[in-house]
Amino acid sequence: MSNVVDHLLALFNQHLTLYIIIPLVFLFGIYLTIRLRAIQIMKIKVGIRHLFLKEEKEKGSISNFQAISTVLAGNLGTGNISGMAVALTFGGPGALFWMWIMGFLGAILKYSGCFLGFQYRIRNEENEYVGGPMYYLSKGVKSKLLAIFFSIFCIFTAITAGNLVQVNSVVLPLTAMGVSPWILGLVMTVIIAVVILGGTLRFARFAEVVVPFMAVIYILAALYIIGIYYDRIGFAFAQIFIGAFKPVSVGSGLLGYGFLMAISNGFQRGIFATDAGVGIAPILQSGAREKKPILEGFVAMTAPLFVLIICTLTILVLLVTKANTDSGLESTNMCAWAFTQGLGSVLGKYITIISLFFFAITTVLAWSTAANKAVEYLFGLKAEKWFSYLFILIVPIGAFIDIRMLWSVADLCMGLMLLSNLVGLLILSKSVIHTTLKSYNAH
Repeated sequence: MSNVVDHLLALFNQHLTLYIIIPLVFLFGIYLTIRLRAIQIMKIKVGIRHLFLKEEKEKGSISNFQAISTVLAGNLGTGNISGMAVALTFGGPGALFWMWIMGFLGAILKYSGCFLGFQYRIRNEENEYVGGPMYYLSKGVKSKLLAIFFSIFCIFTAITAGNLVQVNSVVLPLTAMGVSPWILGLVMTVIIAVVILGGTLRFARFAEVVVPFMAVIYILAALYIIGIYYDRIGFAFAQIFIGAFKPVSVGSGLLGYGFLMAISNGFQRGIFATDAGVGIAPILQSGAREKKPILEGFVAMTAPLFVLIICTLTILVLLVTKANTDSGLESTNMCAWAFTQGLGSVLGKYITIISLFFFAITTVLAWSTAANKAVEYLFGLKAEKWFSYLFILIVPIGAFIDIRMLWSVADLCMGLMLLSNLVGLLILSKSVIHTTLKSYNAH
């Protein structure tokens, strides 16, 4: 029965992605790129520079670096490690090319969302800035119903993609090494509880230390492996570009099926890895001290760049070590095999697992923060605190959930979240374009 449900969910997600999400993101992303003069390329240096500026402190606010660290905390999780193995398994190497396209177009969506999140943010009862799609949907679009739908989708996405999926992907390789899933679930629950119950500022401080540190370790290990297998790099890129466009028959026997799966999985994993257009970044960055929406939008565009670098390195490691064809494994286990093979030592497995462990924890924390703000919007601050306890109690369940069905449910929830946010971005795009172009040359 579960296989039937999983198949139906996967089929629905595939059609939702191929016939609704991809056309919308592609056309709207191109439109904004043209109208906004390709700012995801032209203004990326401005965004990186503003990451490290010292802004005047305000009560209940965080720095730009802390803000982008919280966003990257939500991005750098299983989507960059085990998610890449999933993309290879179901979409082939060509899926990475479509992830690049999704990242490029998604960066402009992330700019627009963070611009609007900043423009429509408010101070809550605890004197903290709160913002995000639910606020610009209700105040800008004037649709309370759409804001409610987004908030509901955000909560369910946080529970599935931002909680259970993360925990499950960490548990897979560690249980294979003989560690009890109950112990893992308990350890993750304690760490997550300590940070969540400390509030947004504690999470921001945690993220600005852990995220850069783990990212650097992972990147250095991946670059070292790619360097060892330098003679296979050309072949790896050939697989990526050929797989992106070659209409080969895969699985179903239908000509072009492999091509469609490459696009579908590339966009799905791109959405999952970068959350571009999904709406979590506007929620997390609304607490920054930055004064101008346009500058916060520039800062927001840096996140997809960092994420796609790590995703690309992961895929390359999997391809040069031939993990996708020789390991016989899937998800996190495939990645652990690739790093072990690449480094020629069990150290590779530990680097993968430790990186994934901390990436997963920071991702859970980021999605918890986003869901808390959605709950706050719907029911108020008191309800947010109760939801935090519920979110913490759900963490250990991820150790025992079926991974295939979990990915399908997570993709569905995130797809619906993205669609509801895109409606707001479309309606308010005229305002974003006008204000941006008005001060384009000033920055």
